[in-house]
Amino acid sequence: MTIFRPAAFLPVLAALGLTIAPLVASAEGHHAPDDVRAPPGGPHGGPGHMMPPIPPGVTLTTAQKAKLKTIFEKAHQDEHALRLEGRAIEDKIHTALETAGDLDRSALADLSKQEGAVKAKVSALHLETMEELHDLLTPAQRQQAKETMDKLRDLHEQMKALLGHPPEGDPDDMP
Repeated sequence: MTIFRPAAFLPVLAALGLTIAPLVASAEGHHAPDDVRAPPGGPHGGPGHMMPPIPPGVTLTTAQKAKLKTIFEKAHQDEHALRLEGRAIEDKIHTALETAGDLDRSALADLSKQEGAVKAKVSALHLETMEELHDLLTPAQRQQAKETMDKLRDLHEQMKALLGHPPEGDPDDMP
């Protein structure tokens, strides 16, 4: 059993926060106006823990910032509609499972297929958004973004190497 020991992990989180805070501040200052946000649930994490849509160090023109805003507004609206559709299907599944008596397995299978189709649409939307971001950048900006992301990946790997795996065992056995 893997356990999480917060006391041992807090210094690492503090160091990580001090390392990443300037990068995030730089990303916000260089890339887009304050009202431009990445779509939630993007490829780099869940809501509240997103990488900047354009890595730090890549400066966008005013026209690119406007296009970026348009891309994210459309992606947000489309994803919101898909999430609502997915929730409606989940509600139907829960309702079908809560009914007394025999299950209508064919209806559940159909709902499961519908749910899978919505998830596939969300994935396709994410890919489409990333393609639009790619096309938004110039070749020089793409190269700078790649270099920055390579450095961030290397830093992440170094942190994983330093932290290692959490101790395993019963929590009662831990000091």
